[in-house]
Amino acid sequence: MIIIKVIGCILILSSSAGMGLYFSSELKNRIMDLRELKKIIFLLRGDIRYANTPLPEAVQALSLRHEGKYKTFLSGIADRLNELGGVSFCTIWKEAVVKELDNTSLSKKDLAGLGQFGENLGYLDKDMQINTIDLYISQIEDEIKELSHNVKQKSYLYNSLGVLGGIFITIIML
Repeated sequence: MIIIKVIGCILILSSSAGMGLYFSSELKNRIMDLRELKKIIFLLRGDIRYANTPLPEAVQALSLRHEGKYKTFLSGIADRLNELGGVSFCTIWKEAVVKELDNTSLSKKDLAGLGQFGENLGYLDKDMQINTIDLYISQIEDEIKELSHNVKQKSYLYNSLGVLGGIFITIIML
């Protein structure tokens, strides 16, 4: 009987510590995903500003050049834009954000901001598109700066709470 209790305590401690590590790594992955998104938006801005590429062609070129988590997102948008189904860029962008970016560590707030960015991007002229892109880049930079400033403390907090929560549950069960 005592062996079963010890095994149960070990399982509880390891699972709660694992949850703390999971939340800590999700925070770090969110920062990496935001940095990758910022890089993509920079490339999109460069295509629009310097190459005078129309938005659908810029997204198409970006989907061919980019490797990573956002490749399917960009490819899906490019494919839907090439179908010429009469659907607006805004609708295609929002659908792709919902459908393709669920495997990233971006928060709901990040996904909502990205959807809003696509809504503002699709119908403007070149200068307004560039201004919209610059505004979104500054928002991403602010979010990255805020997360990076707190990542060490929050990671320690998540790890500690995981272990301490496991100890607490173990004591209650004994």
